[in-house]
Amino acid sequence: MENMDLLSIVFEHLPDGLVILDKNNDIVFINSMAEKLRHTSRAEKIGRNVLDCHPQHSQEKVKKALLHLKKDEAAVFKRMIIDRESNRIFENSYKTILDGNGEVAATFVNIRDITEKHKSEQSEFLSQQALHEQVLDLNEKLNSLFLSSLTCIVNTLEAKDPYTKGHSIRVTDISKTFVELSIGQMQLLHDVEIAGKLHDVGKIGIREAILTKPGKLTEEEFMQMRMHPLIAEQILSPIIKLKDIVAIAKHHHERYDGKGYPDGLRAEDIPIGARVLALADTFDAMTSTRPYKPCSTAEEAILEMRKHLGTQFDPELGKRFVDLVDSGAIG
Repeated sequence: MENMDLLSIVFEHLPDGLVILDKNNDIVFINSMAEKLRHTSRAEKIGRNVLDCHPQHSQEKVKKALLHLKKDEAAVFKRMIIDRESNRIFENSYKTILDGNGEVAATFVNIRDITEKHKSEQSEFLSQQALHEQVLDLNEKLNSLFLSSLTCIVNTLEAKDPYTKGHSIRVTDISKTFVELSIGQMQLLHDVEIAGKLHDVGKIGIREAILTKPGKLTEEEFMQMRMHPLIAEQILSPIIKLKDIVAIAKHHHERYDGKGYPDGLRAEDIPIGARVLALADTFDAMTSTRPYKPCSTAEEAILEMRKHLGTQFDPELGKRFVDLVDSGAIG
């Protein structure tokens, strides 16, 4: 008896609310803190089944939880309750206590006021979310500045050679038109727009004498020129968000038959954006005057490109491309 009195005193002075249920889930004890937190009275609740003390919409959930607790002695069931009258938030934790035979002797329900903790966590979450948005905004601005700077570099490189001036802009416009009319993928349209502007940025690492040479390149010079897609990859790779665009810029000189560079990719292994860019890049090069060759007409260019469908170019994309040029939609 003295031990029971001692336990009652201890339970009565706990900092959290405590409700004790017997094996039938009838309420046998409520401490004063539980009365205070939940605005209830022991006289009204003790002797009643705990399910009868819950609103209809939550009775089934509590019933299932109590059944589960009887099957798993290590389990703890928690419920968050919002008291609209006091504008406080409580956490109820249910835990079963077993007797010496492994049978449920009682269930303890611990009631804790977590209002301030919840507000603190919510405030911290909102602060972290605001910080995350600021970081994203800063990254977006840095990426935009980086892309603008690279575009200026490409334009400066092309401006040094009257034969290539405006090449990247034309390739971009041709690629965008083709994707819009023939493929219709918004992400691909976005990717080829940026890759088109930057696909020759790697030429910053090629000697100017090679870039502006007024004649055909030697084998050694051509080998150096073939390095510009890899240099472009090195320049663009630090921007993680542009991985797909980097791949397009890197592989726009691959061939459908695997005889291109830098990696000798073939067929569908070549990113679709790179296959599109290869068509636009070749068409613009053929229809532009270069120091080592005269300008071809659009008709001459598509006639030549048709010969290389399935070898240099993706046969399906290539057919769509030359048909659009033939129709006047491109060119």
